[in-house]
Amino acid sequence: MVTIRNIDETLRFYGSFGAEQRDVGNGTCFTFPGKDSYVRFWGELHGFCMASVDFTPPEDVIFRSQIPQRYLGIGFHEEGHYTSYMRKANARYSASGISCFVFNSPAPHFLKLTGGQRLRFHGMYFQEQFFRENSVHLYGSFWEDAKHSIGSGEIHSPELTSIYQRIERCPLTGEPFQIWMRGQGLAAVGFLLELVHRYSTTQPVYLSEAELAAVAEAKRLIRSNLRNMPSILDLCKCVAMNKNKLQKAFQLTEGKSIGEYARTLRMEQALELLEQSNMTVQEIAAAIGYHGVSNFYHAFQEKFGSTPQTVRDMLKK
Repeated sequence: MVTIRNIDETLRFYGSFGAEQRDVGNGTCFTFPGKDSYVRFWGELHGFCMASVDFTPPEDVIFRSQIPQRYLGIGFHEEGHYTSYMRKANARYSASGISCFVFNSPAPHFLKLTGGQRLRFHGMYFQEQFFRENSVHLYGSFWEDAKHSIGSGEIHSPELTSIYQRIERCPLTGEPFQIWMRGQGLAAVGFLLELVHRYSTTQPVYLSEAELAAVAEAKRLIRSNLRNMPSILDLCKCVAMNKNKLQKAFQLTEGKSIGEYARTLRMEQALELLEQSNMTVQEIAAAIGYHGVSNFYHAFQEKFGSTPQTVRDMLKK
């Protein structure tokens, strides 16, 4: 299994297949030896970028994506197929056409490619950093709304297809291209917001800057104290927000209660320890804040559909 925690690890993965990396006029290209396979990127990989993929993996590959910031991807699928899931029981299979994937909260996500099968698709990716750097103030429930409105099936957006084609044909290079690319990304964001509005069955909910800051601080406190997580009342005192408001803000921004958010982070940490350490399951349970190993087993199997040892074997394979 290949674990991807950031864009740089994705690039190193291509290198593990012997891919040659070279800078092109307005992006980066990886070409694989002895085949016509390639992966081509345009734009800022840590913000808004686009990719063209024609890749035949030599063997079955399972990716575990554990990127800490929220992001959104638009896929224009042409050939081959892949499977994505958080739990195998809820697997999603690629299909031709335009589809959207929304990762609105930290949670390990798995992607399976079949060895020997040619995979061709184009992608457009927006990391949360792009919105922040360009002062795009998304309303409080945007990520949760996006997941349920456009992140669950095929979408129709000739405008996004047109933007992709313009980027692919653009003759600019260097700084002029980066400036132009930023404008194309902002135009694409406009169409994304319109899509979310069109497909959503709920009204957008706006949170104040103070409320968003309180949620961000609460997340920081949870992440840094997983072993001895403060009670919800203590969290509320630390961020100066009452319990009902803080719970509602978590539900709007993460699609999870505070307790579910903490469990997700604990499961994320459990995967890291299963893969990278020789700790026993009992030791891992204690390290992430479970006082009884049976509680850990139950939470783990509920999340991933397999036992910790089964997943450890798969991670180390």
